[in-house]
Amino acid sequence: MNPDASKSMSSVSGAHFGPDRVQPAHEPAPASDAELMQAARSGDRGAFGQIVTRYQDRLFTAVLRLVGDYEDARELTQEAFTRAMISLENFRGDAQPYTWLFRIAMNLSISRLRKASRKRVFSLDAPANGRRHGGSDDQAATLVDRVSNVRSEAPEAAAERREAQQQVLAALGRLDSEYRAILVMRDVEGFDYQQMADLLDLPLGTLKSRLFRARLALRDELKGYMQKG
Repeated sequence: MNPDASKSMSSVSGAHFGPDRVQPAHEPAPASDAELMQAARSGDRGAFGQIVTRYQDRLFTAVLRLVGDYEDARELTQEAFTRAMISLENFRGDAQPYTWLFRIAMNLSISRLRKASRKRVFSLDAPANGRRHGGSDDQAATLVDRVSNVRSEAPEAAAERREAQQQVLAALGRLDSEYRAILVMRDVEGFDYQQMADLLDLPLGTLKSRLFRARLALRDELKGYMQKG
């Protein structure tokens, strides 16, 4: 990675994985994720550094939504990338690099939340980098939209949306870590059901039942707010 490319990682998670060199003036076409991961598995730290650069901000945002604390998210994101680099031989290519990284970060985040055993204030303000993974049915609606669309009316729509968002953040922070993770995976990160089932090592039916229970729990936490007005 060149110095400019590593600035974001330094400011977000503090990790550095690329070689200390200046890129030539004429760069070839960007390598695909699969090519970078193959090179990284062969010992090319620069290739893994490019993976870090591509996904660091998005992964940090996802972790922040899981743990609700900026410094914890920064530390956990750095640890996720470090663990991924150490265990590159475990990457078999049956999942996308981001999905693999997200699994590592999610497990670290849930472990941290269990140890902390305290509630957090969550941030869904920053948009996730990259595209949502798909899903066109109503299950793909974001947590904020599912609440704010019910109560937003012009011209106060922006203010009411902000209020709804804050209510969702608070409610999300009161859920168990497993429910919180599954809601972030589906309604924020946009993973499809099969991806989630693979990540959580659950049968598809069990995954859907757990997501349903998580949404019921969130609805119960928001019941008082939804009944206002």
